[in-house]
Amino acid sequence: MERSAFDTTIRLYQDRVKRYLGNVQGRIDTVVCGQLSIDVAGSRTWSVRSMRVNLTLLRAFRRSPIEFLDRLVASGASTVPLRIGPEHVLLVDDATEVWELLTVHARRTRKGRGLVRARLLLGDGLLTSEGEAHLRQRRALQPAFHPQRISGYLESFAAAARRAADRWTDGGEVDLVAEMSGLTLDGVGTALFGSDLRGSTPQITRALTDLLAGFRLAMAPGGVWLLRSPLPAARRIRRAKAELEYVVDDLVRRRIRKRANEPAVLDLLSDQPEFTDRQVRDQVMTLLLAGHETTAMALAWALAAIDQAPAVRAELEAEWDAAAERRPADQAPVTLPMTTLPATTAVLAETLRIWPPSWLFSRRVVEPLTLGERTVSAGTMCLISPALLHRDPRWWAEPERFWPQRWLSHEQGQPDRFDSKAQGQPRGAFLPFGAGPRMCIGEQFAWSEAATMLAELGRTWRIQVPGAPLGPGRSSMTLRPKDPVRAKTLRRNLA
Repeated sequence: MERSAFDTTIRLYQDRVKRYLGNVQGRIDTVVCGQLSIDVAGSRTWSVRSMRVNLTLLRAFRRSPIEFLDRLVASGASTVPLRIGPEHVLLVDDATEVWELLTVHARRTRKGRGLVRARLLLGDGLLTSEGEAHLRQRRALQPAFHPQRISGYLESFAAAARRAADRWTDGGEVDLVAEMSGLTLDGVGTALFGSDLRGSTPQITRALTDLLAGFRLAMAPGGVWLLRSPLPAARRIRRAKAELEYVVDDLVRRRIRKRANEPAVLDLLSDQPEFTDRQVRDQVMTLLLAGHETTAMALAWALAAIDQAPAVRAELEAEWDAAAERRPADQAPVTLPMTTLPATTAVLAETLRIWPPSWLFSRRVVEPLTLGERTVSAGTMCLISPALLHRDPRWWAEPERFWPQRWLSHEQGQPDRFDSKAQGQPRGAFLPFGAGPRMCIGEQFAWSEAATMLAELGRTWRIQVPGAPLGPGRSSMTLRPKDPVRAKTLRRNLA
């Protein structure tokens, strides 16, 4: 959010607090903090302390997702539901209880306020839909994410990495976030949509970045109104949304005119008679974002972490060189990298543990349920933070340490094997893709895309990140490094 827009909302909030302090019958309308929408009614139980807590959380959310989470924990929201206006907000930070909430009690919950507000930006796609609509959309898209289909995408991923690396120079400098965003968008365009998006990459990545920044505005006090306002940030968001809709409409038109032998996502959606043109557009908008943003951020965080860990880099380069010897450069990969690239997959798992792109999400309880030994009332807003769960010392040894070896199983006489359960942590302690019926449909797609691209780049290049270790930027839908991330590309000496 632009500073002026945010400061305006803060001043409005402070003015309302002052009016309340002068008259307890006064009314404060809407405060949104992070992924919470706080409808504050004038009530004698609404304390000055609660108002100060909300203001503190709101400011922390603007500055950093990690600061926001620290403030949330300090508020005691994980012990007793935090009264925020008429809402009761509970931070669920026990891994077993999180798993139960997302799986056993899935039918007793609905998506939280964050995804409700995301609908303003992305429409009613797979990420934001609910109930039967969500189930119908998921079934329509499922064939595109079958393991056999993903194997067919591997060459698209590898080719996209080669095209990106062909633009690099030895000793040159790149913007790591922008470079990874363009790279993954190229791979997603070819694999999922059967289209070459390279000509539109700058336009799409800029528009998606503006749309993600719009999440801060959507979650601010009066976010629905702010998105429609004449503020420069709001105009930029509306312009970005219009640009993306134009690109998506063009994708659909081109695909209808020329259908390939292997159906792409657009074909699967177009074959659903109950899907309107608007619904097809919303699905493609969602997949453009989810299909490249999370992977791009994972690659950026991973490359920065690898640069800080020489022993990890050496192990990876040995794995990549061995894979290159087994497969000539002009031969497409056919086996999913979880099997063929265990060390690479372990590095990505450790990256997703420490820097999960989806750092916070929520579920609203619609029927009373039991978590552990406590009853959670209907209407409670439950917050789940992978960023907290993934660094909790109850589940992880040396949680702040970047240690990919924790994900590898070692058996005498056998090569190392990637094992997501190697640590023996409880289910719910590692949730980079969620869990339950709303678990990310593209999990295997994302693992394969990231590992293939990382290995393909690493065969010939090293990335130096002088600013590493990276810190998170402002709170957004995803956990992004603080921009810009300047990196140097160095060609490996393979002689």
